Amino acid sequence: MFPLLVCSIALIFSPTSNNTMKSFKTFLSEMAPPAAKKIKCDINGICNVIRADESAGNEEKILAVYKDNKGLDTIGHGHLITKNSPKIFGEVFAQEQKENPNFTTEVLKGKRRITPQQAERLLRRDVEKRLPEVVRLVPKFESMSTELQANLASEHFRGMLGQSPNALTALNSGDYQGFARHYIDAKDYRESKAEDSGIYKRMDRLADAAKTEADRQKKLQQSSKPTTPVPPSNSKPQTEPSR
Repeated sequence: MFPLLVCSIALIFSPTSNNTMKSFKTFLSEMAPPAAKKIKCDINGICNVIRADESAGNEEKILAVYKDNKGLDTIGHGHLITKNSPKIFGEVFAQEQKENPNFTTEVLKGKRRITPQQAERLLRRDVEKRLPEVVRLVPKFESMSTELQANLASEHFRGMLGQSPNALTALNSGDYQGFARHYIDAKDYRESKAEDSGIYKRMDRLADAAKTEADRQKKLQQSSKPTTPVPPSNSKPQTEPSR
């Protein structure tokens, strides 16, 4: 097995090989897995909607560990604290961790607050990580309007987008009205409305964005149609007869 490996490497860099000019760095880059595809969307717009949905009126509260509406430990703009949070914090706040090795532990145990800027960095990381999940649920996500994209991402951020198979089936078949109807036909929606909490309003915003999506798509198609140029006139300009 070992001699075979040596021979393979020797062939790659052999002077008589077709790969003579290929550097070891190039070889390694070709062997590396392909980079993750960048999802076409307005990530700033998505962050704005999630920030409004998760934290509006609680901008100071969310800078420390707090309980969400289900009683679960949360920090920032809806970052649910799990067993993976220490690793995530180590990635997002590498500089803070370098300066203070206890930074992550202190924050997650409620002994330290984060800054608004740090909350933004955590939110952006969470959004970027979850967007591929949204695309798996809604394959046509990238072709949808920024308004619908933002509200879909926000509801997935809350963990609700995949809870209604009927709603997703309607959405993925282009039945926006059916999606809106199925999406708010949910226990969460009815309970929230009875309690007058913010969840049903959040679900309504997504339903409303879906109901008006067909009109936005139509306007988008019309605006993207090439305009037919006016052909030049063949008639010669009339001149005053000379006297």
